[in-house]
Amino acid sequence: MSKQVKFGFFLKSRSNSKNEHPIVMSIVLGYDRTQYFTGIWIKKSKWNEKTNKIKGRDQESITMNDTLLSLQSLGRQVTNELIMSGKPFNSKTIKDKMKNGFTSNLGVINRFENFLLRMEQQIPSKYTRATLVKYTNTKNRIQEFIKKRTQRNDIFLYELNDEFLEDFESFLAKTYQVQHNTIYKNYQRFTRFIRYEISQGNLKKYPFTDYKIRMQQKQGHYLTFEDIKKLENLEVDIPRLLQVKHLFLFCIYTGLSFIDLVNLKESDLISDDDGMLWIRTYRQKSKSRVSVPLISNAVSSLNVLRNGQFTIRDGRLLPVKTNVRLNAEVKQVCSLSGIKNPEQVTWHSARRSTSSLMMKMGVPLEILQKVLSHKSLNTTMMYYTHVEDKQVSEQMKKLDSRLNKHSPTT
Repeated sequence: MSKQVKFGFFLKSRSNSKNEHPIVMSIVLGYDRTQYFTGIWIKKSKWNEKTNKIKGRDQESITMNDTLLSLQSLGRQVTNELIMSGKPFNSKTIKDKMKNGFTSNLGVINRFENFLLRMEQQIPSKYTRATLVKYTNTKNRIQEFIKKRTQRNDIFLYELNDEFLEDFESFLAKTYQVQHNTIYKNYQRFTRFIRYEISQGNLKKYPFTDYKIRMQQKQGHYLTFEDIKKLENLEVDIPRLLQVKHLFLFCIYTGLSFIDLVNLKESDLISDDDGMLWIRTYRQKSKSRVSVPLISNAVSSLNVLRNGQFTIRDGRLLPVKTNVRLNAEVKQVCSLSGIKNPEQVTWHSARRSTSSLMMKMGVPLEILQKVLSHKSLNTTMMYYTHVEDKQVSEQMKKLDSRLNKHSPTT
């Protein structure tokens, strides 16, 4: 694309207390234009509208006109350097480089890729490979959106604003038909990268001050107490499904997530002085300590999984398959057991079912928090406290009985 940039000067109509007006340089690139304040103020009578220069041959007038010519020359120099760099630019880019030089103008995608490189270097000490993949996906979506929106391969950090995120939200919803919370997660990752750029001095301020989006809290899928009993009572002859059944039950009785199940080592199984078995490890996601005693149901599943029938990797505690296979096969197992809507079951349903089971048994919320290894009790309350209508009904009947028992007779 031809970069024909025009520079000109004009006198602004507004004036200061001395009745002086500012001289402003216009920067025009096609239909794109912006203004650059020169810092020079003069009286209207001193301005020549035909030549766009300051009238007079006195030394002060000559010096100010030389300043204007210098600014125009700087603008052309900046434009030539941008053309030689081969990078995309507009009138605002020229203005910014005239003010701040070339070091402050950094591309969004270029910096995001550097951010990802830094993240990769901190695996596994601070990040996981799965986290890097998610951030990379967000970068790819941003890059695709920039190309579609601007016909450019990249834009500069200073060009980001609220409208950018609003349009990005619409782009994700229309192009990929993703749900609200998926959009929120992309926003969360992108703005984390932006805040890092601010901390590095590459961006002067947070550019999305008026954009608002919040995570929508949804009730995740879980198994009821009756569902868990159906799963326990299911007779399975096919080894691969028997393996899935007991892995799923083990997660229900321990509150372990899939990745923490995968990471379990033989050394994480501890026996205390009373002979009770414990799982003691750390969650990969939050690094929180996991310390869960195994109830007899969990021990039964553990014994089935470690009876030599299934292949276990050296040093690992359990024979775990891939997440994709487990998610597919657990639906089969739940369908065979007669659980309603088995297609809705995912492996994470097991962790949510832990709270369903414990709430049914009247286990205090603080204990549930410890079993699930949540750092905050709010997280436990927000996502994992499933109280069924039947439980509500039972408790309200108890309340009704006690109120009537102690009511004064009429």
